[in-house]
Amino acid sequence: MIKSSFVAAVVLLAATPAIAQTAAASDAPAPAATRAPADPATLAKAREVAARLLPPGTYRKILGPMMAPMIDNMGNMMKAMPLKQIAEIGGLDAQQAAALDKVDITKVMAIYDPHWQEREKLSMQAMMASMADFFTTVEPDLREAMAEAYAHHFTAAELDDLNRFFATPTGAKYASQYMAIMTDPAMMDSMKKIMPKMMQQMPRFIAAAQKATAGLPAPHKIEDLTPAEKAQLAKALGVDESDLHDPKSTL
Repeated sequence: MIKSSFVAAVVLLAATPAIAQTAAASDAPAPAATRAPADPATLAKAREVAARLLPPGTYRKILGPMMAPMIDNMGNMMKAMPLKQIAEIGGLDAQQAAALDKVDITKVMAIYDPHWQEREKLSMQAMMASMADFFTTVEPDLREAMAEAYAHHFTAAELDDLNRFFATPTGAKYASQYMAIMTDPAMMDSMKKIMPKMMQQMPRFIAAAQKATAGLPAPHKIEDLTPAEKAQLAKALGVDESDLHDPKSTL
């Protein structure tokens, strides 16, 4: 859980420049599905900008060698987090978690899985490689979306200004490093400091979500369903109705 959250945060952080810059031009942009199509000439200029800011292979570069130091430090981050805190995040109450406060997680893991650090490192490397493959396939779509956003938030003249800047040595350097700069060691060090703090607050985040949904009816249990609803559920899941028997299952 800790590591998947960290990975998600890093990936989102890498995407933040595009999100922040397109949002900056308007506090409340119209939903993409409801606004008028971008002017073709303006969109063409915006595509030039997007091609500079998100060239092919950007995410593979971000999620590849640049992420190696972060992967190497993941085990250290987990070892540094008290087991009490991990238990609280996992759902134990304060009293139950307090009983684990003095437990050395490295000793526990050495018994449970002597190869846990190697396993985590290999898992992270494989996850990053898979994510790099995925983002490589969707980069054209992301570039087009970025172009659409820029075409709606910048005028044709402003896009010309950007493209002229990107044509300069300094502009070209900035554009080429625009996304990858988020994996600079300074940013990674900052993320390593932020993530434990965020994980400490996870019980509060979960409590807030639970409070927000407290007024809603409880989810249905399998035994609460009518025969017709069970038949519909079984058909939707592609299973026999006889398989819908776990009293703890919820929709």
